[in-house]
This record gives sequence, structure tokens and C-alpha cells, in this order.
Amino acid sequence: MIRDADLPDVVAAAGKGEHWALTELFRAYQPPLLRYLRAQEPRAADDLAGDVWVAVAHGLSQFSGDEAGFRGWLFTIARRRLIDHRRRSARQRTDLVAGDTLDTVDEWGLGGDPASEVLERLGAQVAVDALVDQLSADQAEAVLLRVVGGLSVAETARIMQRPAGAVRVLCHRALRQLATRYGDDVVIS
Repeated sequence: MIRDADLPDVVAAAGKGEHWALTELFRAYQPPLLRYLRAQEPRAADDLAGDVWVAVAHGLSQFSGDEAGFRGWLFTIARRRLIDHRRRSARQRTDLVAGDTLDTVDEWGLGGDPASEVLERLGAQVAVDALVDQLSADQAEAVLLRVVGGLSVAETARIMQRPAGAVRVLCHRALRQLATRYGDDVVIS
């Protein structure tokens, strides 16, 4: 992630169209954004992520806040795009053809060993998918926003439009369920 002190400068530069700043934001926030979207809507995640980044690009000049605020803003946009997608899909039922689930190495903008980066990222996505498959939709969304998105209970509650206590209960029940399934190695905080 981008350091809290550096974020306002990076966002300001990105709002002016500076390529380096846009790249830095994308590299920092695209992996958790994709994990969240892939866990929620695997077949449309890449398209939804693209829509999210277009919305972010349009709103960067008006954004002000810290790193946690940026993450909250990003995942709020993602959730709204997800809801819009589900509404459109419900109105226009079609059977999608499964596409390639791997991102291209160029898209990730990797330095270092691309093979190890790809394996690490795919392993994380497989783990996220395996965990959320065991949970209800609300539990999965709460855990994804808290763990993958790195958001606080208050931010998650605001995004999900639920009371903070309800988010805590959803997360606690989800983690308890995972602990029962996977054993005592799961830490519940």
C-alpha cells in the first residue's frame, strides 16, 4: 500500500493525469480489488475492476483524504459497480462463456520474477475463493472487505449500509464457521 503521508501527493498527481501516479495507485490497490471482485462475481471481475478504475480516474480530482479513506472510497465504488452489474444481469439473463482467469503479466506491471509473483497471486485468489465458498453472501462480503480490502468495521459498515455491530457479528460468525471447518489454526480477533 501507499504510505498515508504520500497518498495526497500521489492522488493529486494522478488527478492531473501523471502516469507514474496512476501506475502507483493501480499497483497498490488492483490486487485486493480484484480479489474482492473475483470472490463476489468471478466471471465479471476484470470488467468490473476496469469500470471501477474509470470511475476512480474521473473522481480523483475531487478526492481528498487519507489512505484508509481512499481504500474505503475505492471499495465503495467497487461495491456499487457490483450491485449495478447484478441488477443488469438479472434483467438481461445470458450465459457467459468462462474466460481466462489469469491476468497478463504486463497488466500487473511486475518487476522481479514474474513466475513467483503469478503463483503467489493465484494462490491468494484460490485461498480467498475457497474460504468465501463456505460462507453466506453477507458473511463473505463482510470478511472480504475487512480482510482483503483492509477496511475498518466502520468503513465496512458504511459500504455495506449496515450497523457496525451487524458487521462485527457477520465477521465473527464467518470466522467461527471457518475455524470449525479448518481447525484451531484460524485466529478469531
